[in-house]
Amino acid sequence: MKKRLLIVDDDKDSTSALVRQLAESTWLEICGIATGIDEAWQMLQTTLPDMVMLGTIKGAERGVVCQQFRLAYPQLSFIAACSPQELMWEPFFRNLGLWVIVKPVQTGQLEALTMVPQAMYTGIPPQQQPAPLAATAVLSPTVSHTPQAVTENDPDPTNGVSTGPKHLITVYGPKGGVGKTFISRELAVYFTTQKQEGRPLRVLAIDFNLDLGTFATTLNLPRTPNLFTWVQDIDTQLHSYAQQQGRDPFTLRNEEWQEFASSISLSPQDIEKYIVTHTETGLHVLTSPRDIRHSFEIRDYHLYLILETLKQSMYDVILIDTAPDTTDATIQALFFAEQVVMVGNPVVDSIENIQRLLKLLREAEYPEERIQVCMNRLQRKEMFTLEEIRAYFQLHPSKKIYSVPDDAEVKKSINTGVPVMLHPGRIAAKDAIETLGKALLPVDSERVGSAPKEKTKERPSLFRWLWG
Repeated sequence: MKKRLLIVDDDKDSTSALVRQLAESTWLEICGIATGIDEAWQMLQTTLPDMVMLGTIKGAERGVVCQQFRLAYPQLSFIAACSPQELMWEPFFRNLGLWVIVKPVQTGQLEALTMVPQAMYTGIPPQQQPAPLAATAVLSPTVSHTPQAVTENDPDPTNGVSTGPKHLITVYGPKGGVGKTFISRELAVYFTTQKQEGRPLRVLAIDFNLDLGTFATTLNLPRTPNLFTWVQDIDTQLHSYAQQQGRDPFTLRNEEWQEFASSISLSPQDIEKYIVTHTETGLHVLTSPRDIRHSFEIRDYHLYLILETLKQSMYDVILIDTAPDTTDATIQALFFAEQVVMVGNPVVDSIENIQRLLKLLREAEYPEERIQVCMNRLQRKEMFTLEEIRAYFQLHPSKKIYSVPDDAEVKKSINTGVPVMLHPGRIAAKDAIETLGKALLPVDSERVGSAPKEKTKERPSLFRWLWG
């Protein structure tokens, strides 16, 4: 029996040539050709392919598309058709579970892959399973895990679900110790003091540094409940669903759990069971696990379900603090975000790591307009100027690098757990965070619960005002 191949590619010339070549194939038949993501989702459901070949789709990241497809259809085989220039991404695609072939595609290559046992596609060890990345540029399938809808008879009209626009912000630094969690905390607190269209913003901060996160510590918050509490409840729901399907949960493989995860829905109303609240600001926080060992039990499909549910929640701003690594949690947070704050220090190793990551994201065609670069702990005299750093990062001259100066109040704030944004006076670091926050999200001019104004003092010089 011929294997059915679905081609997802907007390169019409390449596709036409392949159609002609496969017309006489005894092993393969083309069951559909999609030139866009929406069309691809429809054909996945209607044409029932055995294999999917992913070429180029304008405006979509191929790794993200693949992971979305694989989560919904784990039984399918996926092939990445790359140009010679894209072969640098071969290890990345292979790590995602794709076979990689080079354009122009030869029929012999595709026919050879039809003979490969299916287990070689799906038998990847759990620790190497790719994460189902989430990105706003890619649509979810209609059969996927859509959270429960609001009904007309619901006593609560919001029902824990916000229909307004979400502002999804990930704070990331490719080197530890640069002040990433400090920036995350201050931005989250800043947004709780702001209004949009006359209404205070509802803000959730998430600690995605799963094993060594300290976001809760920086606000003197308890770590119970936490993200792992939610994961345990998800597992309970998944195990129950597996048993309903007549399966033994203890014999299932990771890709089978992914398939079951695509079939269940989580309720946005339940999120409040897993958050802790910072009483001074009303900030909601989903903290990292208390026990490092708990982080080992958090899988890619857990994170995907959580992020997708948060996208349907009541929150206006969702801010994710990440680890300085490239694990599943961090990658998902980057692709989930509408905006990314890339945090570093004006020192050689930090600057180099940001440059390397920017290069990687550019090669992956990650939208650079999503990224804002922030240099933390900037002192009056540095070895590198912001202009030199911009040139090294190859940023457009119009692209601003945001900076947060180093001062005594910041150190005191970190040690006491009292955010700089709650300082009653005017200090340089506080002003810098506000500038960054306004660039990320335009807000009303009126603040919520503003601190009382101090007595008017004689204005100091510009440099003293900037640097304390």
